[in-house]
Amino acid sequence: MSMSYAEMVDGCRRRNAKAQRALYDELAPMAAGVCRRYSADRDEAKDMLQDGFVKVYERIGSLRDPQKLRSWVYNIMVNTCIQHYRRARHTVLMEMDTEAAGTDTELPYSMEDIVMALGALSPVQRMAFNLCCAEECSHEEAAKQMGCSEVAVRVALSRARMNMRQYLENIETR
Repeated sequence: MSMSYAEMVDGCRRRNAKAQRALYDELAPMAAGVCRRYSADRDEAKDMLQDGFVKVYERIGSLRDPQKLRSWVYNIMVNTCIQHYRRARHTVLMEMDTEAAGTDTELPYSMEDIVMALGALSPVQRMAFNLCCAEECSHEEAAKQMGCSEVAVRVALSRARMNMRQYLENIETR
């Protein structure tokens, strides 16, 4: 029989290894998906996932309602990915083009192709795309989280869409 969220949280607060493992086994697939969306490659995603779970275990005492464990872990993972981006941003030159992308089209691609296209984006473009499209943040909210202007978010998002479209079209022509 598996543990309930309340049992997992209580056990993790007591630093019980079985409860920590149960929590990880239950929520790692969801958390890994979040990290993969924000990362350039699998190794970076694994680092983000590990950092995120360290924070989860350190901060489990602050969780008030065990029934909200899944969304609480989700938010920690998103914030961990954003912090990872902010640290990496200082070492990378931001290149953004102000030209607007064409119209959006829906094309049938595998999830692997889409993940590869996301991984090919610059960190700024990937962050803007994830915040605005996956997390459904407004441009203003995304700008606050990224520490830049709304215009920079719009440009990065436009560029991300254009680059993803080109990447996916190249896959299609192979």
